[in-house]
Amino acid sequence: MSNENDLRIIKTRRLIRDAFVELLDIKGFSGITISNIADRAMINRSTFYLHYTDKYDLLQQTMEEAMQNILQLVAPETHIIDGKLEYDSFIQNISSILKAVERDAMLYKIILNDKEMSGITKKFENALIEKLGNCFPDHILISRDLFLEMITSLYMSAIKWWLNNDMKYSPNFMAEQLVKLLVAGPTKSIGI
Repeated sequence: MSNENDLRIIKTRRLIRDAFVELLDIKGFSGITISNIADRAMINRSTFYLHYTDKYDLLQQTMEEAMQNILQLVAPETHIIDGKLEYDSFIQNISSILKAVERDAMLYKIILNDKEMSGITKKFENALIEKLGNCFPDHILISRDLFLEMITSLYMSAIKWWLNNDMKYSPNFMAEQLVKLLVAGPTKSIGI
């Protein structure tokens, strides 16, 4: 379709995407057909094909959007100023990321848990490593590539745990806990 800002197009794409995410949760990617998506979105198959070439195109676009929604919020440059950590800004940044995850919790839970999505999860991790790598100095106290891998793993694991536990803590509380752990380190966090 030609006009990406047309409200009808936006609404139809949203219906398709939401139906797709619900079906991912119910059937997994391999179990989904275009007919399933069209039925759940209450559209014709031909309408689906006006927007996407196939379910792989829909998957790719949905995951790319999800990844960009998070990556655009990752902003270490806003809380590391002149080599010093701005604690409150760090908490606000992590909290804004968690709020974005919360708004689309089902999709992010699928990305982080579904074995069919492991390639997408890895792509997400690599994009986060690249984004963080552009913000940290080249010379740090530990191996830089190991540091970036560990920080990324911590963020991804914390989000996965939060989603798998029905987001029992608020985004602000989770952000505060993550920042405390990152600032104090594991040993000080447990009182050693």
